Amino acid sequence: MDHARQVFTVDLLERYATKGRGVITAMAAGNDVIVLGTSKGWVIRHDFGVGDSYDIDLCAGRPGEQSIHRVFVDPGGSHCIATVVGAGGAETYYTHAKWSKPRVLGRLKGLVVNAVAWNRQQITEASTKEVVLGTDNGQLYEIAVDEKDKREKYIKFIYELKELPEAFMGLQMETASLGSGTRYYVMAVTPTRLYSFTGIGLLETVFASYLERAVRFMELPGEVPNRQVELHFFIKQRRATHFAWLSGAGIYHGGLNFGSQHSNPNGDNFVENKALLDYSKLSEGSEVVKPTSMAVSEFHFLLLIGNKVKVVNRISEHIIEDLHFDLTSESASRGIIGLCSDATAGLFYAYDQNSVFQVSVNDEGRDMWKVYLDMKEYAASLANCRDPFQRDQVYLVQADAAFSSRDFQRAASFYAKINYILSFEEVTLKFISVGEQDALRTFLLHRLDNLTKEDKCQITMISTWATELYLDKINRLLLEEDSAVENHGVEYQSIIQEFCAFLSDSKDVLDEATTMKLLESYGRVEELVYFASLKEQHEIVIHHYIQYKFAPDLIALDAYETVESWMGTKNLNPRKLIPAMMRYSSEPHAK
Repeated sequence: MDHARQVFTVDLLERYATKGRGVITAMAAGNDVIVLGTSKGWVIRHDFGVGDSYDIDLCAGRPGEQSIHRVFVDPGGSHCIATVVGAGGAETYYTHAKWSKPRVLGRLKGLVVNAVAWNRQQITEASTKEVVLGTDNGQLYEIAVDEKDKREKYIKFIYELKELPEAFMGLQMETASLGSGTRYYVMAVTPTRLYSFTGIGLLETVFASYLERAVRFMELPGEVPNRQVELHFFIKQRRATHFAWLSGAGIYHGGLNFGSQHSNPNGDNFVENKALLDYSKLSEGSEVVKPTSMAVSEFHFLLLIGNKVKVVNRISEHIIEDLHFDLTSESASRGIIGLCSDATAGLFYAYDQNSVFQVSVNDEGRDMWKVYLDMKEYAASLANCRDPFQRDQVYLVQADAAFSSRDFQRAASFYAKINYILSFEEVTLKFISVGEQDALRTFLLHRLDNLTKEDKCQITMISTWATELYLDKINRLLLEEDSAVENHGVEYQSIIQEFCAFLSDSKDVLDEATTMKLLESYGRVEELVYFASLKEQHEIVIHHYIQYKFAPDLIALDAYETVESWMGTKNLNPRKLIPAMMRYSSEPHAK
């Protein structure tokens, strides 16, 4: 794949990003801000939006070696939480972009924080609103910080895993404002389980409700190397649309639909189209290699395997690209440590011990129409088409499939939608070659619907051909049913009605003389008269009534004018007109 066509590209962002403050141990990003944690207990903040950076020492005054275990930054890039682990145990700090000094979260002393869920819908630069923290010993805490207070508003213990005490490794939160209050949805992962917590009210009361009711969870046992477990939401326009859990068994993923629960606000099944991507699909040899980190884009998973990132389409589960990094000799031994994403800026990052790499996305949805088409998901394929040529290819696949299965009417409707990649003649010959006159007529009628007024000549020719096919169909039905029987079947009556409607719709585009000749040659007198009346050819209409039906029909159509014409005509024998008058007078509407 040439570089210009690559969906994901890698660029070196910072070669020595820690400025001598140790090696990189953790990273987070949001709103063009990246925050690095180092092996010497420093947090380094790079703000690419305004082009500045500063660093904060979190282990000042603490004895022995200290290392940043995890850093977290909110989607707006203002709020940062970091956990330091060292000889003196674990400490967790909060710092704001405007603060020069961090604040220790004293209530969390000794607890290792592995995961943070930000309240993306309600968070502001000035206030975190509710934040959920997950710890190594299977506990959840709620905190909130207002920047102006210079310290946290509160820290509350809200939940603990009792049945299977495991470390919380990943957390995500989604909220929605309902008439009855705020609805919270928190997804949490441990090495073997994915938990879902949901409810309406205060976050604290939502979790308290799980003392009385069972928590919903999905279990995926599997070996997890170095506890590499991650949970990601893909965010589009500030809403989570799908999730992915990097578990021991595979990548468990699915769609998130928070709009479907309004009828049942306490319902907690927001996950749909669940799937498990088995790691064996990523392996080139017999050995199954598990990713050590991941990131999630709109249509792809970025999976860190060794020193390269495999880009996997999450719909087709095919590897589309391998991303390689330019590592320095000192980084090569440990290699790429992890990936992280900046949902606000739509960027991804990878980092080794010294360097930060930026992974950019270049129109990742451009080939999705083809991915869905290969999977025979035609509606999704059409929704992702960018131009008429792509849509034509989707219609062609559907048309050919219907044609092969001898569903000719369906095939005709799809062939009629194709404008560029298949000619009109090619399609008509397909139906003629299999003797499918009815499907051919359907195709012609659909093509007429798709033509514009400028295509006058083509419209007239196709309309004339359709007229002939209608007449042929009527003839065939007459031959199938005994032509002596007056009450023809339902299909015959239906096609006559349809034909008359077609003549009415097409009266301005059909050539008058040609159409009259066609109708006459097939002996369709009633339709001939109907068409003549549509074209306001009154002489033909009157001639027909005089020639074929005479007095009874004339008097039924217009009694007054008929009688007037009789009275003005010489040599009429009144006795021969009496039956017509008697028949007329017996009609209920007679005057």
